[in-house]
Amino acid sequence: MDFRRRQLKRALESLKRALKSHRRSLVGLEIALIEFERTLYQPEQRPKHPQANEEGGVGAGSPNLLSITEVCQELRTGKSWVYRRIHSGEIPSVKLGGNIKVRREDLEGYLEDNSSDS
Repeated sequence: MDFRRRQLKRALESLKRALKSHRRSLVGLEIALIEFERTLYQPEQRPKHPQANEEGGVGAGSPNLLSITEVCQELRTGKSWVYRRIHSGEIPSVKLGGNIKVRREDLEGYLEDNSSDS
């Protein structure tokens, strides 16, 4: 009976390793697809109008909207982690012309909701 248990345990561990590897591959694929979609739908570069955001309104250069890179810097984490949280809906986001942005208020809300998890 002990021999059978050891066999099952080894088989289970092997299965766990394979699933973990498969999950990492799927996460990588998901991130690559998100990046591809972002690049595919990215609008052509247009001349910027300096007066467009002088009032501090919501726009591409607004301090109220954060890029994925800025979110990573705020959270001190990598892009793949941020993309997973955005995809799952944990971190709300908006899409502007193919670019994913996170409202500062939404990121602050996420941090408040998850501060006890640390």
